[in-house]
Amino acid sequence: MSPGLELYPNGAGMLLAAAAVVTGAPLFSDGLRALRLRRHFAALRHPPLDEAPTGFVHLHGTVAPESPMFAPLSGSPCAGFRLEVNPVGSPITRVLSEHRRFRIAAGGVAASVRETGARWDLAVTAERTIAGDEPLSERLAGLIERIPEAMMARRRGHPLHLVERALRVGSECHVVGQARHARPIEIESEPELEYERTGTDDAPYGVSVRVLATRGEPDLWIGGGEHLDFLLVSDRAPTPARLAPPAYRVLGIALGPAFSLAGLVYLASALEAMRALQRF
Repeated sequence: MSPGLELYPNGAGMLLAAAAVVTGAPLFSDGLRALRLRRHFAALRHPPLDEAPTGFVHLHGTVAPESPMFAPLSGSPCAGFRLEVNPVGSPITRVLSEHRRFRIAAGGVAASVRETGARWDLAVTAERTIAGDEPLSERLAGLIERIPEAMMARRRGHPLHLVERALRVGSECHVVGQARHARPIEIESEPELEYERTGTDDAPYGVSVRVLATRGEPDLWIGGGEHLDFLLVSDRAPTPARLAPPAYRVLGIALGPAFSLAGLVYLASALEAMRALQRF
């Protein structure tokens, strides 16, 4: 090693190198996901729900819940809500969200929308300011008790400003995500088994399987998808160009491996330098 490139390891440098190695993998993963999402949004389709589409699509229909839920301020039946709680005069706003699996329906076709990992973009459905000593319903009081700042403000007699964003039952809903078909299957009972010959001997194999169109089951399932991990639920038509990740995030594909490699090179060089110092 030339004198101009001599490496004298130190604790701070090794910590930064270790951080670069650890950061590289998630940075690369995020860049790859951003690239995939940008490609899918560039070719995003918006077919009617009754065409039973599959893949990464934009679908819309009327909201129908799979289990009952009611919005905390308006009391209207909904599939999910977001409650924003702000002590009046304070810059702090805390958010509570509750969502459940629901369906959208159009043209005689129903699609079940998963609630896990979804991004909910909803307009304001109710707004209210409550006084510090104002009695609350059991449901609303239970929600506010989950926010320490809100409880402290009420004990001091300060009012709270509440904003509700709910996906109401019967309203129009737009969903962007991975759609797929699925049906439950059933192995037929023993008297109805259909055996097939292998063509080499008399031993049978296989059983008859039929796909069931179970009454009440949806025709489609919509989720985030394993490789994209993106699911949007909105009460208004989204703009694909605005939803796509910014282009700079794609740089993570190159920066991630570069960070990891640079960190590993530094750590390896530092280890070699430390071994050389131990010889003296």
